[in-house]
Amino acid sequence: MTYIGIVRMTLTNFKGIRSLEMNFDPEVTNVFGDNATGKTTLMDAFLWTLFGKDSQNRADFNIKTLDAKGKALPKLEHEVTVVLSVDGVETVFRRCYKENWVKKRGTAKEVMDGHTVDYYVDDVPLSKREYDAKVSAICPEQLFRQITNPSYFPSLKMQEQRRMLFEIVGGDITNTDVFDELITIGNKDLYTPLIDALNSGKTLDEYKKQVVSQKNKIKGEVADIPGRIEENNRNMPEEEDWVALSSDIEEKESEIKNYDSLIADKSKADEEEAGRRRGVRQQIDDKYERMEEVKRQVKRDANAEHDKWYSDLSAKESEISNFKADIRSLENRLPTLNNSLEEYNSQREILLKEYKTINSETFEVDSSALVCPTCKRAFEGVDYDSKLQEMQDTFQTNKSNRLKVNVQKGTTIKAKIEELQKQIQTVEKAIGEKKNLLSTSESEKQQLQNSEPKTVDVIDVLERNEKYIALKKEAETLEASLKAIYTPADVSEHINAKKALQSDIYALKERLSKREQIERTQKRIDELQSQLANMQQQIADYEQIEASILDFMKSKVSLVEKRINSAFSYVQFRMFDTQVDGTEFDTCECMVDGTPYSDLNTAAKMNAGIDIINAICRAKGVTAPIWLDNRESVCNLIPCASQVINLFVERGAKLTIQ
Repeated sequence: MTYIGIVRMTLTNFKGIRSLEMNFDPEVTNVFGDNATGKTTLMDAFLWTLFGKDSQNRADFNIKTLDAKGKALPKLEHEVTVVLSVDGVETVFRRCYKENWVKKRGTAKEVMDGHTVDYYVDDVPLSKREYDAKVSAICPEQLFRQITNPSYFPSLKMQEQRRMLFEIVGGDITNTDVFDELITIGNKDLYTPLIDALNSGKTLDEYKKQVVSQKNKIKGEVADIPGRIEENNRNMPEEEDWVALSSDIEEKESEIKNYDSLIADKSKADEEEAGRRRGVRQQIDDKYERMEEVKRQVKRDANAEHDKWYSDLSAKESEISNFKADIRSLENRLPTLNNSLEEYNSQREILLKEYKTINSETFEVDSSALVCPTCKRAFEGVDYDSKLQEMQDTFQTNKSNRLKVNVQKGTTIKAKIEELQKQIQTVEKAIGEKKNLLSTSESEKQQLQNSEPKTVDVIDVLERNEKYIALKKEAETLEASLKAIYTPADVSEHINAKKALQSDIYALKERLSKREQIERTQKRIDELQSQLANMQQQIADYEQIEASILDFMKSKVSLVEKRINSAFSYVQFRMFDTQVDGTEFDTCECMVDGTPYSDLNTAAKMNAGIDIINAICRAKGVTAPIWLDNRESVCNLIPCASQVINLFVERGAKLTIQ
């Protein structure tokens, strides 16, 4: 156990205490005084020296000494020295806070320019980082506050309190710890699903929500199954004589085959004649197709020259259209370019006038500038000449800079004007070239229009074509052969009888199909009943898992609170609480004899804080001075191994240390 104690502390100009030196007893030091006499200031001074913060953990609190009007006394150094004993080895820590006063150029008075803080350990000056490292090496700030202030731990958030308590007892209760406890009193197989879920990374709450959700989902599905079974029973057709129905169907199908044979015999001749006619029609179509080919070839040969002429004319018209489009596009660019050129020329004229105006400016003396700004007297002698020369130099520099900027702008605009002029010339040249090409193309088009070849009458040519004439005669002969009259056989009576039999068979098969419907329906009923049994078993399994989760939660609550409370002699902690629905949730409520910390009196709260400090000190292996404010409210303190500094309020008394 490492012992940290205060040996001595010296205050200079700290929060109204101009000078104070006090020695501390290694075990108990009592500080007496009326309200506002500086008892809490001593604790603030101690913490400020080590960490730069007061007892309320504020870094921006005022440490300066104030006058009767509440204003800080200037040019005072505020300093606290603390001598700490760490296992008998003394170390001197000193922090000095002072104002930084400077005399700025051109002024006669000093002004405050911020503050500086100096740090010393055993009178050796250190940087802030080095100083903080020395303090932290003895005890980190967070741990120091935990073991020096009884009210610090209860002021923390619930999550931070739980974390510190588990640190004290060596860590949180693991799932393995809880399962080991459960398995000693129950069947291991009951907890296997829960063990597997938690080992997979799920939290207990997540797994519980998952189980409840899945159970409720299955319950909802189970509620629908009886109705679905009843619906299938209602929709099941009645049984019939399936054998008799099948026999009737076979007899009628046999009769249909007999009618098919009769129809086929009478239709054979019709089919042969129809086949012959299809062949002739195919020959006719072939002749007409060959005639069309001859016609197309004759037309191509007769008007080849005219087709070439028409193609050339179309190409020339397309060329003319493209030239006209290019000319329009170029002509549309010219107004924009000319407008831009006019604008830049206008800007150039303005800059030229501005240059002349600036260049013509002369220096004029401003008499008001030749007066001392401090004493308001006119400069004389060397001061006058120096100031006048300074004003002239400033004028010339400003004038030169303005002329330079003007010239730079003018150079830029000149370059843009020249570029625009080049662009305009290029566009105008391109327009002229395109117009020349357009004129040439239009002349060529006119020549083509004047030289159109004559078209040939294809009909006259065809009437003289021997191949065309022969094909036409062959087609006419074949068409004449199709005009011979043929009377087909009458099989309508057989067809009608066949249709009647087919209708009867369809009706019989409809009735027979109900057998398969009955089988499918019964199979579905069996499936639903099996599904119902499986789901009911799943619900029972989930309810068993819910019971195992409840056992786990109860066991964990018992183990956690048992382990935590074993570290304390005065207080107990309630680590879990129960919601209205029975769900356990994390909490951290300090209690004494069943009374919550928030409802305790001052004495009980102080002893509770000391009990917590004792536990932290045992866990961390270190003690530090405990500051007990309002000590007069407590008659009996529980024992502790730390140095104790009691702050007593004594009406009418000055600050006294015993």
